[in-house]
Amino acid sequence: MSMNAATNDPEIRSTLFNRMLDRYSPLVVILVALFAVVFVYGMVTAPNFLTVFNFKTIIRDAALVGIMGIGLTFVTLSGNFFLLSMKETAALSIIAFAIAMSNGYGFELAFLFTMCVAVIAGMLQGALIGLGGNPIVVTLGAAGLFFGIASWWSDNLVVSFRRPHGAEWLGSGSFLGLPNITIAFILIAITAEIVLRYTSFGRQVYLIGANRAAGRATGHENFSMAIKTCTIASVCSAFVAIAFSAQVSSAHVNYFSSEFGSSGDMTILVIATVMVAGNSIMGGYGSTLRTSLGAIFISTVDNMMVLHGFNSGPRVLAVGLMIVFSIIVFALVRRGSRVQE
Repeated sequence: MSMNAATNDPEIRSTLFNRMLDRYSPLVVILVALFAVVFVYGMVTAPNFLTVFNFKTIIRDAALVGIMGIGLTFVTLSGNFFLLSMKETAALSIIAFAIAMSNGYGFELAFLFTMCVAVIAGMLQGALIGLGGNPIVVTLGAAGLFFGIASWWSDNLVVSFRRPHGAEWLGSGSFLGLPNITIAFILIAITAEIVLRYTSFGRQVYLIGANRAAGRATGHENFSMAIKTCTIASVCSAFVAIAFSAQVSSAHVNYFSSEFGSSGDMTILVIATVMVAGNSIMGGYGSTLRTSLGAIFISTVDNMMVLHGFNSGPRVLAVGLMIVFSIIVFALVRRGSRVQE
């Protein structure tokens, strides 16, 4: 029997539907279906939504949050929950980059300097978490430390550097009609997925995230893993900071805060990207590809709301609702899996 004939058979379709209900509770199916209906209605009724230009805009807007989300996914998959210092790491990095650029060090040296700052920030957090510190408490403390250093370093002022400069290609350049930051997002997403799926490091991330005891039994301690994954997340934050600073030729500690962004605090947006994508906050399940699609999905919802004329309040609310929705759906799915077992 051919594949088409099999899928057209009513009995087989009924069996597939029943299997779906067995795996996902009816409540999960109803919730996802209702959300899909609202989402599709919003897209269809939004003016100028279904255009090539708007699709490019959506992916471009998803790039910054998506790159940071990819970095955070490594932390989450390794079983270390979230870093609540993503925004502050980006704030420290953007100040470091802008100060280096304003002092005439050039893009290459400013880039390396900023990455060194990010690596130190990531390793510090990873070491404390690996030694047994609660990731939430550790990263909250680190957030205050990094923001304080960035504020003191910049005197809480805008740090500007003159155009033209060597970073413009990253901030506002394009290739084949796509912004360079969008291309960077795609390349980083592909690279991260390859690392997770086809390297020993990627397998270690999943192993330690799924079962710490099994990881220790095979010689893979969380101490080194926490340092590595937190460093990856910090480097991704720094890259986003550099790209944003290159676009506006300036830096300020509040560029990634809720008062500066119309869709909410950057850390919350990044966490929402990871959670909406269905990555397990307990570790061991998920992928950076999911996170990338999650970033595009959140950017699509935000874009749709902008086209409908919503201001920042409802858009921030939408992000919060998506986080709550993903928690509820994931909890229901996990509970259904345990019942079947």
